[in-house]
Amino acid sequence: MLQVWVDDGLVPAEHATVSVYDRGFRTGEGVFETLRAYGEHVFRLRAHLERARAGALELGFDPGPTDRLAEAVRRTATANFETLDRRDSALRLTVSAGRIDPDSPIPGRPAGPSTVVVTSHRLAEAPEAAHAVTVPLTRELPHVKAVSYLVAMTARRRAKELGADEALLTDERGRVLEGAGSNVFAVRDGTLLTPSADAGLLAGVTRGVVLELARAEGIGVDERPFDVVELAGAEEAFLTSTTRELVPLRTVDGYEIGGSPPGEVTRRLQRAYAAEVARERAAGTW
Repeated sequence: MLQVWVDDGLVPAEHATVSVYDRGFRTGEGVFETLRAYGEHVFRLRAHLERARAGALELGFDPGPTDRLAEAVRRTATANFETLDRRDSALRLTVSAGRIDPDSPIPGRPAGPSTVVVTSHRLAEAPEAAHAVTVPLTRELPHVKAVSYLVAMTARRRAKELGADEALLTDERGRVLEGAGSNVFAVRDGTLLTPSADAGLLAGVTRGVVLELARAEGIGVDERPFDVVELAGAEEAFLTSTTRELVPLRTVDGYEIGGSPPGEVTRRLQRAYAAEVARERAAGTW
């Protein structure tokens, strides 16, 4: 049986509960992180926790000590390793602003510390290459990975209805910002392009790793906006996310991108990413 971390320890998933007075449930005051465990090692755990902490503080609550959150994630990964057939897994850390006092007048006053929940999941199989469509939506607080995920879910539903794997969010000027659950990269003239973090997007942890690796590999990087026409005309393109790593992007709005994916730059970065995962696991860092 899967184990779930709730606040201070692990409980069987079927017995895991959160208060109906929790502010994450009532008002969306919470943040979450999706992480990937390679075996029992959670990759770039510190980066995920730092982003979660920054987001929580932006929403006005303290998520608690980072070491406490790290313990919750690690112990959940270890507890479910055998149940998930000793395979790589996805984990979700959710931290809310805690409960309200039910005896106080609506909307209620805060009554306790943050709520911490960690769950383990099987990894979905990533497509060999993805098809994307653009959706003219943007996140409310793009730099905060908030539990209120309506924009992303709405965009994904529209993409699915059109037979696509991912929705690319675009701003009022038609510029591509990010995927509903990913970041987007293009390659033009051998240079790696991706929208800058201050353009109004959620800068993913995997995005950050890819930028580090590209610079280490001597690949030029240009963080700037681009529209769908430029993306469609790229030599190659790919999406990044924690659970799927780097996925080549084959089409956008029905237009073919480059030749047969993955392209040369994408392959180089896929190899470099796998090597970085192996290096971190061997070093035992986080």
